[in-house]
Amino acid sequence: MNQELLQYVQKQVAVTNDKLTTLTHDRGGKIYPRRYLFAKLQEYAKDFIHNNSENRWIIVPGLRGVGKTTVLAQTMMDIKNDNKDIDLLFVSMDEVKELFNVGLKDVLNAYEQILGKSYEKLKKPVFIFFDEVQTDSDWAGVIKAMIYEKTKNVFIVCSGSSAIGLQMSADSARRAIVEKLYPMSFTEYQRIKNSILSNEELGEKIKQAIYFSSCAKEAFEKMKKLEGQVNNYWSKVDRMEIREYLIIGTLPFALTKKELAQVFSSISLLVDKVVSKDIGALERFDTKTLSTIKRLLLILAESEVVSLNKLEQLLYINRLTIAEILDVLEKAELLIKVPAHGANVAVVKKPAKYLFMSPAIRMAFFSIAGLESTFLSRQGRLLEDIVAAHYHREFLSKGVGSLSYDSRENGADFIFRIANKIQIAAEIGIGKKNAKQVAKTMKSTKCDYGIVISQERLSLDRMDENILMIPLDYFLLM
Repeated sequence: MNQELLQYVQKQVAVTNDKLTTLTHDRGGKIYPRRYLFAKLQEYAKDFIHNNSENRWIIVPGLRGVGKTTVLAQTMMDIKNDNKDIDLLFVSMDEVKELFNVGLKDVLNAYEQILGKSYEKLKKPVFIFFDEVQTDSDWAGVIKAMIYEKTKNVFIVCSGSSAIGLQMSADSARRAIVEKLYPMSFTEYQRIKNSILSNEELGEKIKQAIYFSSCAKEAFEKMKKLEGQVNNYWSKVDRMEIREYLIIGTLPFALTKKELAQVFSSISLLVDKVVSKDIGALERFDTKTLSTIKRLLLILAESEVVSLNKLEQLLYINRLTIAEILDVLEKAELLIKVPAHGANVAVVKKPAKYLFMSPAIRMAFFSIAGLESTFLSRQGRLLEDIVAAHYHREFLSKGVGSLSYDSRENGADFIFRIANKIQIAAEIGIGKKNAKQVAKTMKSTKCDYGIVISQERLSLDRMDENILMIPLDYFLLM
């Protein structure tokens, strides 16, 4: 046994309370607000303690910077406050790797020694939380073999980069519950920053109206009934914060920094870590290829659609390698792929659009290129990122929808497909927006109805009553 590692794990146990306080409170001692995911993790933990629930292995993937460590620490502190004598371990595998160059198996062996008995012989609940678990490429296999299959008295939570999904076997995926933590929605941003609570039932009703109606008129009638509740929410919100939300408000850590330059610098470092640590750990690309990924992201930030042939010319990398990089960035949930709509050969050859899971990352690349001052001309792209991220969170990640775009000139920004039943053409814009592009797409593509998300009032389009004009006031509440 590595004695230095044993002493390190002993120290982590000894300083648990201080560590949790540091991670869950600001410098003034104020408790950080809780993300929506906290309630789910809290419920799993309590169900494990009180009802012997079999839901005892939770995986929390998400982009770096979305607040996974804080949510884990808040959950641990809640458990500790309710159960004073419970055994807890909270370890950052990033730190372990850097200090000792060992993996999860070594840490679990050390903690077993500290507990004084094997995991199989535990009689009371033990909680183990591993942050940035993807540092050990065999983390899923180790947890399955050393904990999950040997005892029912250990509750384990692992957080890590979205890329950890690439390391999971089907075997571990069947045993664990995956609860992804995404960049913040607008209502969560308002809750975290300004303590303005939203009505989750209202957001669900808006979602049902927009995506599950038989026609635009039905959707309009459903949403019209919600007008009073929507107006009540916005009476508490400073509308200028829509701009801040688009720029930095999807990432919680950005709200703690005073200067935009600091935020963008932190995001740049965050992307560096995703590339070097998370994607680098997959061992798919050599060092030279990894070094071009940030430039690729810069090109995508500035351009709506770029072909693989063009990227090959710009980056001096084989187009097949570029396609593989894009695939990994998509699976790591840094980017969202939006392919051209259709199935014929001509359409398949059209380049895909790549949007960012967080528009704050796009803005950081604008900053690198010296373009952040031109926000007004680029905020439409940031809003497209928000819409795509929302659709990914609600449908794509659950396997109940698809997302594409009309690649023809003046075609719609998106074509939503929900559960292979409902198809909706959608156009996104800041300020006033007409329905011409949606109407064009609807003529050539079989759509149930169309929507235009903008700052127009809630209404049916004057030229086509099967197109619904949706104000941002409604959309941002989902």
